[in-house]
Amino acid sequence: MARYLLLGHLTRDLYPGYFLYGGAVLYGGLLARRFGFETWIVTASAEEDLKHIFPELKFYNFKARETTIFENIETPSGRRQKVYARAPAIPLKKVPRALRRAEIVHVAPIIDEVNPAELSLFETKFLVSNPQGWFREVLPSGEVRPKRPEVHFWPYFKALVVSEEDLKACQDILPLIRKKTENLVVTMGKAGAKLYTENEEYFSKAPFVPKVVDTTGAGDVFATAFFAMLYVSGKPKVALEFAMCLAAISVTRRGLASVPTLTEISRCLEKP
Repeated sequence: MARYLLLGHLTRDLYPGYFLYGGAVLYGGLLARRFGFETWIVTASAEEDLKHIFPELKFYNFKARETTIFENIETPSGRRQKVYARAPAIPLKKVPRALRRAEIVHVAPIIDEVNPAELSLFETKFLVSNPQGWFREVLPSGEVRPKRPEVHFWPYFKALVVSEEDLKACQDILPLIRKKTENLVVTMGKAGAKLYTENEEYFSKAPFVPKVVDTTGAGDVFATAFFAMLYVSGKPKVALEFAMCLAAISVTRRGLASVPTLTEISRCLEKP
């Protein structure tokens, strides 16, 4: 069984009166496990019972005083985010070598907890990322605002998934990002997604969703589905269509319940 390793902070996502666990590593990790991978999450948090809360996943948790706490606020002009607590950066040099040699290494930062300059420590031929956290910074007030990432520090990736929202503040950075990956996908929300490979550009229209409940985690589901199918099939277009199908399912539910089930995964696999 191939190992699927995710690097990044898990979060407590605030809703009125309650919280739900989140973070790209959890959305992606649960989906990767349902694909049949041995799934590991390397993170930093104050959580004590992760292996009991998520028994299907394996964790290497660097103990922290706080878990990262996010609030996602949907507005007519787009999503606003606020951070109320923040775990420290993940010490990549202390990750056991056995994990650093996982068949798939998925870098999934939510703020800046993974240093791209240290990813050369990971001995994998399938390094992938949805690097949303490298496009963000947190103000002293806790408000999250876009920033321009230092792409020259990035290693070369097998595949990258970024969103239009990530690129909003730095549209001119796209050519630089394309040079850092073999396969680049730019997601465009309900419009669809565009795939860039060495030889072509390909657009896929998003499936129609009658009622959107919550878009939190949809990009993480998309990215993990794309990476997993690309690993299995080696076909970027097939991976893109599969990811679009699962992401459309994910927005119909809230929190980690939005991660597609085995039945839903099978349904998307059966689509031509």
